[in-house]
Amino acid sequence: MRQIKIIAVLAVAVIATISLHIGSNIFIAADSALKQVVVFDSGEYRHVLTGASTIAGFAHEMGIPTDYTTRLNHALGSPVQDGMTITVERRIPFYVQVDNNDRVFARSAWPSTTVETALLQLQRENDVAFVYGGDYQREITDSEILALDSLRSRTQIETWVVPYEVYENFTNYVWEGDTHVRQVGSPGEQIITTSVVYIGGVEKNREIVEKSAVVDPVDAIIDIGTGRLGALADVTSPDFHYVRRVRMEATAYTAGFSCTGKHPWDPWYRITASGREVEHGIVAVDRTVIPLGTRLYVEGYGFALAADVGGAIRGYKIDLFMEDIQDARRFGRRHLYVWILE
Repeated sequence: MRQIKIIAVLAVAVIATISLHIGSNIFIAADSALKQVVVFDSGEYRHVLTGASTIAGFAHEMGIPTDYTTRLNHALGSPVQDGMTITVERRIPFYVQVDNNDRVFARSAWPSTTVETALLQLQRENDVAFVYGGDYQREITDSEILALDSLRSRTQIETWVVPYEVYENFTNYVWEGDTHVRQVGSPGEQIITTSVVYIGGVEKNREIVEKSAVVDPVDAIIDIGTGRLGALADVTSPDFHYVRRVRMEATAYTAGFSCTGKHPWDPWYRITASGREVEHGIVAVDRTVIPLGTRLYVEGYGFALAADVGGAIRGYKIDLFMEDIQDARRFGRRHLYVWILE
């Protein structure tokens, strides 16, 4: 009977030993399924034991969001490995103020995002260019207000008047002191395309990018006379201007007694009916046909002034003054053209 008890005690001891051994193995197996990882989050390192098999499971276990606000340095489907480092990046908020407007817009960015990168993203989303007055390469800080100026440009199309030039043409084919508009000037038109740049709503630059003529200007040409009494001119020249041309019977006279009935001592010697002293270029006319003071051009005689009258000068007759009686006699009587000038 005693022997049976001893055997029973030994059996219990063996069973207990086996149970303890088995329990120890189970504990060791469970402990060996955990992995130790290093988590870097918000600037701090932590050592964590995890039983998750994937990065997604670990994020869920740790309460780390896996949406657009957070990103990890490993793909969510990657396996968790003992000793690995898992970096957690969380988007930081910042605010955008445009053109010094009181209204601000909330945005967010990853840590280490530069102002330049943030601007490029804003420009893509809004289809508007922005200008920043500070360092483009600095990093966005948490909750900062980023003050920007909008950069816009517009094309301005205008029609401009192009002034014409006035050219003076001095010519002895026109009576001295007279002017004649040979060609009337007229302005042209030009379409001007201008690019205007605004920064912060304020015009900063404008530049002409294209000029295209619609109507070319026509320059004015003014003939200014230098022709003097008795000077000859080419009546076929475009510089020669007149009102009309008439055919007249011409004779010649001098200041002598045989022509005027006056002697050199006479106070009216060499004085015409208009009160002007005679000289080459002074002619006598019928004032009912050609008024005194009219400027003329006489064929073969030159520029002339209707300043005298004569008893025999009636109708379309003209008497040309000459200094020498012999010249007057040689001239005789002939028919010629007389141009009445402007």
